[in-house]
This record gives sequence, C-alpha cells and structure tokens, in this order.
Amino acid sequence: MFFYPRNQLKLFFLDLSIFAFLLFILLQDESELSYFIRILAFILILFLYVITLNFKKWLHVLSSLLGILLFTFLAIQTSPNLLIYLFVFSDASGNVKITPYILLTQIGLVLSYVTVSSISYGDPFAFLTTMFFPFLFLQLALPYVIRMIKRTQSLERDLAVVNKEIESLIKEEERNRIARDLHDTLGHTMAVIKFKSELAIRLMDQDSKRAKLEMKAVLEEIKGASKQVREVVSELKHIRIQDELLHGDSLFKGTYINYFITGQHSIPQLSEVTESMLALSIREALLNCYKHSRADRVHVHFSLKDATLTCEIKDDGVGLPQERDLDGTGIQSIQERMAFVNGKSEWNQPTTGNGVTITLLLPIIDKGGNAL
Repeated sequence: MFFYPRNQLKLFFLDLSIFAFLLFILLQDESELSYFIRILAFILILFLYVITLNFKKWLHVLSSLLGILLFTFLAIQTSPNLLIYLFVFSDASGNVKITPYILLTQIGLVLSYVTVSSISYGDPFAFLTTMFFPFLFLQLALPYVIRMIKRTQSLERDLAVVNKEIESLIKEEERNRIARDLHDTLGHTMAVIKFKSELAIRLMDQDSKRAKLEMKAVLEEIKGASKQVREVVSELKHIRIQDELLHGDSLFKGTYINYFITGQHSIPQLSEVTESMLALSIREALLNCYKHSRADRVHVHFSLKDATLTCEIKDDGVGLPQERDLDGTGIQSIQERMAFVNGKSEWNQPTTGNGVTITLLLPIIDKGGNAL
C-alpha cells in the first residue's frame, strides 16, 4: 500500500480489482498493439492514478488528463470499451474543488469520447447513440455525487464537534463548580485552622493541656481538608497527548485535509497536569485548523532539544485574519494553558505563501530544577 493514501484504504481492494480486470482485458485483446506498449501504458495509468489520489490542484489535473490521454490511445488501438474504465479518474476528481479542477478533467473526458468516436466510428458524436453515452453521463456526474457525500459527512463531523464542545462546556462548568466547592470548604477549614493555631500559641504558656487539645483539633481539620482535596481532584481526568493525536486523526478523516504526525518518540514522561495542559493546547490548535484553516495539509511534529519539548502544528491554509480575534481562534486559551505549566506558545505566518505554524514550547526542567 505504498503511496496509497490513508483515507482511501477502504477502497484499496476495489481499485485493485478494477486495475486487475483492466490488465486482463489489455492482455486478452487481439489487436496488433505490442504487449510491451500495453503493459507500459497500464503501468503509467496506474502511476498517474496514484498521483491523483495523493495530490490536489494542478498536479491532480495534469495527472488526470495524462491518464485520460493514455486511455484514449488504448481505446483507439485496442477497443473503445476501455473508455468505461475512465471511471477511475472521474472518481478521483471528486476529491478536488469544482472550479477549475473538476471542470478541466471533465472537458478531458468529453474530448476522449469525441476523439475515440471520431476515429473508430467516423463520427465524433456517434457515442451519443451507443451504450457509451450513459457511461459518460455517469462519469461526469460521479465527482459531484462524491462531493455531496463528503459534504454530508463533513456536516455530520461538524455536528459531532459541536456536541463535543457542548460536552466540554458542561465539563468546564463542572470544574468551576468543583473550584467553588473547594473555595467554600477549604476556605472555612483554613479559617478554623488559623483561629485554633493562634489560640494554641496564646495558651501554650498559660494552659499547655488545652493548647495541646487545640493542636489536635488543628490536626483533625488538616486531615479533613486533605480528604476533601483528594475527593475533588480524583474527579478530574488526566488527558493524554496520544489520545488527542488520535482524536485529530478521526477529526480529519474523510476530509480534504491530509494529517501527519512525526517525532512522537521525542515526547518524554510528563506529569499528569503538564501533559493535560499540553494535550488540551494541541486539541485547541487542531480544532482551529479544522474549523478555520481550509488547509490541504496539517503536520504535527515533536522534537526535544536543550531540555525543551517543542510541538509544531503547521498547516498550509488561509492563515490568520489581519485582525486577530484571540477568543475566536483559540490563541488566548492556548497561551493560558501553556503559561500554567511554565511554557509558551508562538504563532508564525510566512511572509510568502499560506499557512500558520503554532509552536508550543514546554521546558522539561522547571525553574526549581525539578523534572516536570
């Protein structure tokens, strides 16, 4: 499956079967075309098809048109029935934008039928009265059907993202409630501890027995406070970086965005709090790419150098708006999370070309010289 895109793997065996039948028909045909030229043309068509699956825009169009040209040559030299197999390039065209990429490919399809019909039957429009016309119609319609299916899937994913955000808001509200509970319970407990400690200090010389009782009461209050903190903290979930990377994989699956991850081996062992803050920042950055970037490619890269873990999230999309809305793009929340663990975030946009690079920098050794 070398060079075969991940989001196309479910159709791998179907494509394999189609090309196997194509090769069989080419080898069984009784025309005078040499077997060397047939096999060479088949290999070139297969190579061009793989290119159309992996690339977009002009390279996609060029590969599709060259593939259609080879099919036209084979249909003229062997059998016009080979035009039916132009479905492979029609199907691949459903993964690019309509204007101008799909339209150029469709012009190539029509010209292919006209050329073969003109040479094989002596009339450029003879195919309109044969079985080839319905096939051409389906080949022209297929990219739009594929785009409608992908659009529906994209809307379903958007709905799932919105539901997940609602779920996150509910969890955030729950955390706020826990914070209020901590403040209310521990605030009262600390006030009691302060009062009893001051009282024990005053009674130490006058009534040591009562001072001892007051310190025992302080100890009980501390034990109670520790228990309250453990109960609250146990409700908070540890968020792993690996889980967020996998979430990104499912987020971009089926879209026009190619999602890559490199350097995962560079991620060291982190404390739960530190890993959770970095994972949430990555989540926010990937969600930002999904919602706003309109990119073709998103690349997440990790590296570890000079006791600093660097995570780069790079896309080739439309870039940041001229007037940056910190709340709208998630910059502020990422900055706050990274600052919480003594890290920082940087947003860079190239002067030439498109895209944004989000760099998350996390010191592995804190200011006190301790490992995070």
